[in-house]
Amino acid sequence: MKVVNLMNFVRRIDERFENSTEQLLSFTTEQLRLVNEYNVDNTFLLQYDAVCDEDFVNLFKNEATSRTELGLWYEIVEPLTSACGIPYDSKKGWKWDWHIIPGFSMAYSPKERELLIDEAMRKFKEVFGYYPKTVASWVIDTHTLNYLSKHYDVCAVAICRDQANTDAYTLLGGYFNQAYYPSVNNIFTPAQSKEMQTDIPVFRLLGPCPIHNYDNHKYSSDAFRATNRRAPCTLEPIWYMGNNKEAVEWMFDCYYEEESLGFSYSQIGQENSFFGGKEKIFNGLRMQIEMLLGQKKDVTFQKMCDTGATFKNRYPALTPATSLIAPNNFDDADVQSIYYDCKNYMANLFRFEDKVFFRSLFLFDERVKDQYMENTCTTFDAVYENLPIVDTMTCPAQDRKQSGLMIHTGTTSLAASKATEGVLNVQLGEKAVTFYEDRIEIVTDRLVWYKNATKASVALDDGGLSFTYKGHTYRLDVVGAVAKESSGNIEFSATGDMIVLYPKKV
Repeated sequence: MKVVNLMNFVRRIDERFENSTEQLLSFTTEQLRLVNEYNVDNTFLLQYDAVCDEDFVNLFKNEATSRTELGLWYEIVEPLTSACGIPYDSKKGWKWDWHIIPGFSMAYSPKERELLIDEAMRKFKEVFGYYPKTVASWVIDTHTLNYLSKHYDVCAVAICRDQANTDAYTLLGGYFNQAYYPSVNNIFTPAQSKEMQTDIPVFRLLGPCPIHNYDNHKYSSDAFRATNRRAPCTLEPIWYMGNNKEAVEWMFDCYYEEESLGFSYSQIGQENSFFGGKEKIFNGLRMQIEMLLGQKKDVTFQKMCDTGATFKNRYPALTPATSLIAPNNFDDADVQSIYYDCKNYMANLFRFEDKVFFRSLFLFDERVKDQYMENTCTTFDAVYENLPIVDTMTCPAQDRKQSGLMIHTGTTSLAASKATEGVLNVQLGEKAVTFYEDRIEIVTDRLVWYKNATKASVALDDGGLSFTYKGHTYRLDVVGAVAKESSGNIEFSATGDMIVLYPKKV
């Protein structure tokens, strides 16, 4: 299953610019004509104000073909709150505002969220004759997701990639790319059981770079940092990586040519508020589409709703294990990156020059509630995160070679392959790491846990490491090793051929 969603996001107004509605409509028109030209399945997600605008509606009614799905882009705008009798608290007096307050669902009470999504769905059906099958936004709260699941036949939901302190939201330690079934308690956390699961798959947007997305160019060359200027490392054609042929070709190879454990996925496209970079966007998007059609003929362009339905048909029970692998780097820096995601945890195994370590490792716990489930967000930003075991981005080391959870090995290359269903094996020269859904087996004689590995409180005990983070307790059981502390670091020495890690709930 190799899928790409060509998906564009449509706003009617952006008050950062003069005459924005005219420019947004013009740009959206060109986006639609571009996908019509290539005659591939695609999705346009319309914000409420665009659904209410006759010119935007007529554009899609008159020019969209059967290859285009129309869905809902769910940022909260003043016309929507006004229709529900709810104030729109924009500090700038705007009708669309990119801040969490008032632009996203967690800024409202649970009852208000129900009124807002009901009105958005009602208006969409009034205009187009059916309810949207796809609903997406940069962030959506869990109460809204559960309400959609209960009252509407939605096939797919999508939220932003992982990012920290970007715009007005942080998403950290989630299922890295493909898709997952979320917990009824938290849209950002895969469920571990059918009983606690919302059966709408949640997809991750924007095509994040498997090397540079996590920690913003920390392991890139000076030349790359100078060229990229710390722009987001995604497939968005407005940014350097999404517009650079070499980088895009490398990204597509990572997504579609390397081991994915059965489901390879990316999302391409652009929100229409970047109309100022029109030439760059259209050149980049054409290049991406033609590269996929010409070089990746086994990759299927799908509507987002069809991808959701296909996912549910292929994985009817629980979230599958998937991987995303960067076996090399288009940049000069000597790095490799391997992501493994499953219903229980996500892990990023990373090689920088001659050092191999876990750059991130987060536990998923379906019991942990979205902090905005019953409460409104009252802060500038909204934060969604899972339980950190290793998180070298928010706890950076001074020495990039002494970071996270280090594996004692002198290898200069990682090689990943599927072992069995849901199991990924990574060879580290004579050593190895094998990811199972309940554990990580490491053939090595030593691991070193660096004191800067996580922002959680950590304690060493006879069974491994215990963690406390924001009132939640959890563990990393370490089997087959003896431990000792040294200068705040913890060294695990193997008692046999293998050390086994069990990320565990308590």
